[in-house]
Amino acid sequence: MNNKKTLVTFASAAVLLSLFTMTNEKTVYADVTEQSTSNQEEAITTNNQATDVKQAQTTENNEVVTQDNKKSDSNNSNSDQTENQTNNTNVTNDTNQNGQTNNQNSNMDITSEVNVTDQDQDTQNSQNVQQNNVDQSIDNTVYNSNSNTVTNSNTNNYQLTDQALQTLKLADIDPSTLNLDQLTAIRKINFKNDTVDTSTHWSYSQYAGVAKKMIDQDKRYRVPYFNAKKIKNMPATVTRDAQTGQVAESELEIWDSWSVQDAKTGRVFNYKGYQLMIAMMGIPNQNDAHIYLLYNKYNDNNFNHWKCAGPIFGFNAKETSQEWSGSATVNKDGSIQLFYADVDTSENTNHQKIATVNLKLKVNKKKNTIKIAKRSHRHVLFTGDGKQYQTYNQWKSTNKGADNIAMRDAHVISVKGTRYLVFEASTGKNNYQGEEQVYKWQNYGGTPKEAMENFLKVTANQDMTSRATWVNAAIGIIRLTKNENNPKVAAVLPPLVNSLMVSDEIERPNIIPMNGKYYLFATTRLNRGTGDDLWQRADNEVGDNVAMLGWVSDHLTYGYKPLNDDAGVLVASVPFNWRTSTYSYYAVPVNGSKNEVLVTSYMTNRGFASGPNKRSTMAPAFLLKINPDNTTEVENIATAQGDWVYDKKSRRKSMIAKNIKGAHLKGEPTDHSWMNKA
Repeated sequence: MNNKKTLVTFASAAVLLSLFTMTNEKTVYADVTEQSTSNQEEAITTNNQATDVKQAQTTENNEVVTQDNKKSDSNNSNSDQTENQTNNTNVTNDTNQNGQTNNQNSNMDITSEVNVTDQDQDTQNSQNVQQNNVDQSIDNTVYNSNSNTVTNSNTNNYQLTDQALQTLKLADIDPSTLNLDQLTAIRKINFKNDTVDTSTHWSYSQYAGVAKKMIDQDKRYRVPYFNAKKIKNMPATVTRDAQTGQVAESELEIWDSWSVQDAKTGRVFNYKGYQLMIAMMGIPNQNDAHIYLLYNKYNDNNFNHWKCAGPIFGFNAKETSQEWSGSATVNKDGSIQLFYADVDTSENTNHQKIATVNLKLKVNKKKNTIKIAKRSHRHVLFTGDGKQYQTYNQWKSTNKGADNIAMRDAHVISVKGTRYLVFEASTGKNNYQGEEQVYKWQNYGGTPKEAMENFLKVTANQDMTSRATWVNAAIGIIRLTKNENNPKVAAVLPPLVNSLMVSDEIERPNIIPMNGKYYLFATTRLNRGTGDDLWQRADNEVGDNVAMLGWVSDHLTYGYKPLNDDAGVLVASVPFNWRTSTYSYYAVPVNGSKNEVLVTSYMTNRGFASGPNKRSTMAPAFLLKINPDNTTEVENIATAQGDWVYDKKSRRKSMIAKNIKGAHLKGEPTDHSWMNKA
């Protein structure tokens, strides 16, 4: 070997060695995280906090179901927050030792076959478009940093496709600045715009946009500051518990709730002069999650006047057989059709199934009482089909340490005499989770620069890559048969929205028909998504990472576009461990208004997150304005706690705090909040 060749060889070796240099930050890996105990439908988020109440956020999957959580967060959490996230969680040692399976199932006719022959326009719109495999071959293309074009050469130093090089150029990134790991990741990118079905994808860029809204605390989007001194526990929750049959020492906790609504309009139904509410309730710090019926006179916005008719399914309930949130409407015969999530925890997981039951009520106006007179046709409706929506068995075969499953929160809507259910789910085999989702370019969204920066960030972090591989939350939809009192599934339709590679939780969806359009709302926690840096920053600066999302479409079954460009409608405004912290947002129409909805929620996270005797309770509701250009803004107008029907008497100025200081109680932590900016 001559000297010239030797010098070239050493120089080449030095270049190759430099490509291996890369700075990695310490991460926590989602697929090996020890799961924390859950608080049925509540979760504990992780945020690098010293105390084990730092993040009370519920994760709906893969976690230990504790005695007071219905959902727990699979992200290194040590405390208990909000509500709907306990999927597939492990049951603690206090679980019923009888080894009995879900008692509810013995009384249910499980609908195992789905009739998909009833074809109509929404089924046709949902036909799958064949997904083509991407040609990942490497061509002889090189980047010319001194030219506006990409040129071909027989020597390809980077082994990148033409499209990859063009994208880097648009992103203003010189390939020579990239290390070997980055170049290897970019070579795997699938730039094809694969159309699998009619669902709208919530992109990583949009997820990041919601995080920015939260961190910026723009008053158009942040939840109002409520007067902490005015908040109280709900008197109606002093009642017999479904599991013990005894009146608890004091109030039960109340979290996810929904009114009985007109399925056509979404308005709160006037049922013989009453407003009806169904809610999840249970004893604090116990594995106790069941649904109850509550009632009050229609248009009565006095929080103290609500009464409890008792648990929907009576007493002697089991912690291994729970009921989670859903919706309800009134049938032609005056009976109530209730949809809910039947949750079987007997396998140390949260096996969720969409179920229904028909209720006949007895109203005594003289005594001002309502009782459940009869229950009938109780059965499981839907557990997933494996194609559009992931089944429990499919989930069990995956990485349960990082993966979450959902089949809950069914919301009923009627269009032209046909009822549909919109629900939270996970995508099925037609558009499934997996490593290929990490490299699907269309999942990132935004400008080429934003997309490439986000791609390089995700693929450089092992925990974020793991999350991106497994997250596959979806808002699903099924069409029901005509039998109102005993419905079955008539057709399974593609998801309205999916968040593959972005988030594993988009829960409590509901649709409001208004002005000839369909407004779809749902809630989420950013820490259930891929962007570790984003939700951790929100936790550090705001103290929480919960949000409400929104989309709009001209069609019920497809074509949804994000409100405010990124779907961010509401963002957290105070820390999770304050009395005035809210979650489980649920919007209902406002009578007489064509551009406003009333947003309800529960307040104070479960398990006494904000201190002794401060139980989860109903929050004051507030108005959200929807503009013609598909933007929204929070109106600083609040009601009394537990108000579902907004009218002129609903407004309560005293419930609104002038600033964040008024939303804070003495003794509540302030280190992760905007208090220092007030």
